Amino acid sequence: MTKHKRHKQSRHPCPLCAEPRPNTGLPTAIPFGIPAYWSSETALAIFAFVDEMRYIILAVYGTHIHDAARQRCQSALTEPVVIPDDELPF
Repeated sequence: MTKHKRHKQSRHPCPLCAEPRPNTGLPTAIPFGIPAYWSSETALAIFAFVDEMRYIILAVYGTHIHDAARQRCQSALTEPVVIPDDELPF
């Protein structure tokens, strides 16, 4: 008889919803390279797949993504840009 391990909750919450992620033992991201040998048809099929994923992700997380982007832009705008007089282009 094998014992099943209970998955621990990750210490790192999801950045969009701040809920803990289940620890599945897998990395949170799997890095991959894009092969340089794809045919045009393969590249187009994968591009269509990624575009469909983008559509679905925006449908599910669109509000969260827009809020995060807005917050990122607003925090970037709060830092004043200082250009010294000797670097002005005119």
